[in-house]
Amino acid sequence: MEESTEEPQAPVAPTENELRLLQQVKLILALKYAKNDNQAAEILPHLYLGSVGAAMHKKNLQSAGITHIIAVADNIKPRFPEIFTYKCVDFLDTCTADLLSILPECFEFIDDAQRNEGKVLLHCFAGKSRSAAVCIAYVMKSLNISLLEAFRHVRERRQCALPNTGFMRQLKKYEESLGISG
Repeated sequence: MEESTEEPQAPVAPTENELRLLQQVKLILALKYAKNDNQAAEILPHLYLGSVGAAMHKKNLQSAGITHIIAVADNIKPRFPEIFTYKCVDFLDTCTADLLSILPECFEFIDDAQRNEGKVLLHCFAGKSRSAAVCIAYVMKSLNISLLEAFRHVRERRQCALPNTGFMRQLKKYEESLGISG
């Protein structure tokens, strides 16, 4: 068997048309979530988890007492910056994305809101992987509970929460760093 002498190809940047198509797909999905997934789930008294659909419903946010919104996603812009305090963390939903590196800034935002008697909506696009992973880590740290207990706590309140496998591995490392045994 011959070894290949070809150099690996560097990834090709998407074309302008591909980027435009991706934005259109995201818009269609956002509208779907706005219609079908527009309620945030209360995880802790000051922390809610949801999709971009929940972040698009001002009335639902206000009735829940939400004062702060953190978007853990790529390319999501604040919808109501005149009403809510926002933090946008540009973060991809890939198994290789460094979840642990964004936890300090996310936790600081959530804790600052709580200190000021605010409530936070934590969301990504589907409210399933990225934001759920940050939420699970926050619950582990706040309640001093294991990954499994925090995962169950979050899933009982938002059934679709399911971080990708790379995030789950990192959450296991985070659990170890907290000195919590599952």
